[in-house]
Amino acid sequence: MRLNCKLSCWIRPFFTTGNVGQKESQGRMQGLPPLPWPLRLKDVKGFEGRTNDIVYCPPKNTELPTSAVIFFGGDVQDYPEVMENHRDNKKLVKWNLENTSLLLQTSFPESHIVVVKPARMEFKTFACYDNFVPSNNCGVPEHTPNHSSLLHLERLLQSLTQQVKDAAKAQVQVDATELVFPALDKVDIQLIGFSKGCVVLNQFIYEFHYCKTLTPEDDSMCQLVSHIKDMYWLDGGHAGGKNTWITSRSLLETLTRLEIQIHIHVTPYQVNDDRRPWIRKEEKLFSDLLRKLGAPVKRVLYFENQVPSLENHFAVLTEFKKPEQ
Repeated sequence: MRLNCKLSCWIRPFFTTGNVGQKESQGRMQGLPPLPWPLRLKDVKGFEGRTNDIVYCPPKNTELPTSAVIFFGGDVQDYPEVMENHRDNKKLVKWNLENTSLLLQTSFPESHIVVVKPARMEFKTFACYDNFVPSNNCGVPEHTPNHSSLLHLERLLQSLTQQVKDAAKAQVQVDATELVFPALDKVDIQLIGFSKGCVVLNQFIYEFHYCKTLTPEDDSMCQLVSHIKDMYWLDGGHAGGKNTWITSRSLLETLTRLEIQIHIHVTPYQVNDDRRPWIRKEEKLFSDLLRKLGAPVKRVLYFENQVPSLENHFAVLTEFKKPEQ
């Protein structure tokens, strides 16, 4: 991993040293100032040769137990310089991955922010999360019972933890055993999918069912699952004509048994689009069935009386963590 002067400026105050209990070291960093800069990490290693770029931000509040927010973005969202150089996407450059990581850092001040970049951006526009779910060139998923996406995420978090610790060791010049930094695959995890990024959360539902119901004796896949506490679907959608939302009762029964907090945040851009009526129908089935099964579900529709717009679609990123009025 290449270091730069920006990293050297903030890495030193990021870590505590000395004797800290294992439980505390996994969830807490004490007395540390906020670190405002996102760190771009290229080709972070995951499962069996898969790699993803990651944009990382540390917690703003380092005195409380920490968690990890894992974000999967939508079409168009890329590095700022890539969006700036695209004829159409430059109009949306404020929603680039680095700005989004800082927005999430403000929304989740006690959390490590991990923005996972898609494996590829076809035509510098279409997010394709091939490392998590098989996808065509428009990023439309072909869901499968097991694509090892949970294992891939677990390995990404392990690699990310080690890369940040290695960077700190080089900058702070202390023994690595003295650095206190949580193992990001062991802290509480909140998963967020926005727009196209929701296909990753949907694939996780397939794999929850696979590891909990079809192969319950195999613990290797399920280790990460116990750390997942919340899942946020933010205005999910893709270019396919079906399977925008999971509607299989058996899959949703497994999800319900995990007692993960389910957050559904939608806008008319997706659920009131008359050209894609299946999105509205599938989202209603997803929400209603989870409620009937007893899952802890919260659903919010934003901009209900406004004309569907791309601006309001992206604005859900700023709205979903605002305090309720």
